[in-house]
Amino acid sequence: MVRRFLLPAVLVLALIGTAWQVRATDAAADIPLAVPTTPPGVPVVTPLLSVRRIPLFLQAPEADRRLVADLNQVVRDLPDNTCIAVTEYGRLLYGHNEIRPMIPASTQKLILALAALEAMGPEHVFSTRLMARTQPVDGVVDGDIWLVGGGDPVLMTGDYVERFDDAMAFSDLERLAEKVSAAGITTITGAVIGDESHFDSLRYVATWPERFRPGQQNQAGPLSALSVNDGFVWWHAENTANGLNTPAADPAEFAAAFFDDLLEDRDLVIKRSAQSGVAPLDAVVELARLDSPTLADIVTQMLVTSDNTTAELLLKSMGAIAAPPGSSAGGAEVVLGALVSAGLDSVGLVTADGSGLDPSNRVTCQVLTAVLEDAEHGEELVAGLAVAGQSGTMRRRLVGSSAEGRARAKTGTLRDVTSLAGQVETLEGRTLSFAILTNAEPLPDKVKRLHDQVVLNLISYPSGPDLDLLEPLIATG
Repeated sequence: MVRRFLLPAVLVLALIGTAWQVRATDAAADIPLAVPTTPPGVPVVTPLLSVRRIPLFLQAPEADRRLVADLNQVVRDLPDNTCIAVTEYGRLLYGHNEIRPMIPASTQKLILALAALEAMGPEHVFSTRLMARTQPVDGVVDGDIWLVGGGDPVLMTGDYVERFDDAMAFSDLERLAEKVSAAGITTITGAVIGDESHFDSLRYVATWPERFRPGQQNQAGPLSALSVNDGFVWWHAENTANGLNTPAADPAEFAAAFFDDLLEDRDLVIKRSAQSGVAPLDAVVELARLDSPTLADIVTQMLVTSDNTTAELLLKSMGAIAAPPGSSAGGAEVVLGALVSAGLDSVGLVTADGSGLDPSNRVTCQVLTAVLEDAEHGEELVAGLAVAGQSGTMRRRLVGSSAEGRARAKTGTLRDVTSLAGQVETLEGRTLSFAILTNAEPLPDKVKRLHDQVVLNLISYPSGPDLDLLEPLIATG
């Protein structure tokens, strides 16, 4: 009924308004013309339908239109199974299959990083403790001592860390040895025993392809709650490729033996050989403790260098929160819960590991940009990403381009997957988040170049009409 009378009512109101305007115009016509006291303004000759009549706030739609056109050209050359999302503080500027779940490769680490920060907090630290049954007496500890791992993923030594191009925060095991020596301990009548019981004993993710496991490509070191130098007993002095390293068969025993050597280097006498085992309940005397850098710093190290071992140990640490001993499967459940807690849409997401090595992982481009723009942890994540042309896995990407130093991103590569997700600071000071995932078998050689082209198109945003073009034209004659 209301709709039936709406149009007639509008017409009546329009008629009344027209009549009032005519009357006002007639009245104005009876007023004598006033003599101008000031010069008339400069006349304009801008056509009625010119773009110059568009106000400032309409520049954005034109810029968005050009961005969409530019990215559509790139998409035409990418494999069909590609997703792209470009956002600016939650506003979707460009989307292509952005809600399609796809294999993320190493951009899975962004999902893990947000979940870890959400579940454990950026200030969380991992502790490696040296425990005994009794207090030292005159510098002598009677019996065994237990080196108890707390899942510290960056428990390392200086000579191992110095091989890498990028500076990284780490827990220096030599500092723990120095603390023991500084406490005046000179003799241990038993052995150093490595305790890795905080995690389960599985050295890799059960669903990984065989080639990724320790002893094959060594994409990650053997997983353990007590892992020194990523669990490698030998590593190349200069080449940092894990494939060249030798993984420990028993990481906890190796860590205990390594620590035994560090103590003996400081003139401590240890009567029995190092081994692995579980600390007894009555081993309650803490001789020394080594705390890791904060989780925020560890996440940065993981993202910049794309450290698979760190990612998987963080996943097990989250599993230990839910149900000790920590497991990869338990950690995966915590990850999904943390994403929901952070307000992200988990529909279609599959978390099989932390590093992205598992091809059964599924992520959407839309979720990746949401992670980068997370209100609580997004800035920390972005600050920890590798910088184009300067650091980490982006050191050789976009070198010499307008994106060098302006783009931060997490790369990802598997046999049939290429991915890139991060943020750019545009030439006009805007901040855009992006995610690009391509799954194809086989991958065309040009995929990474096309992904880089997406980033370059973002750098120039907004590329709408110059503001000078939007001003009225001035009459000149």
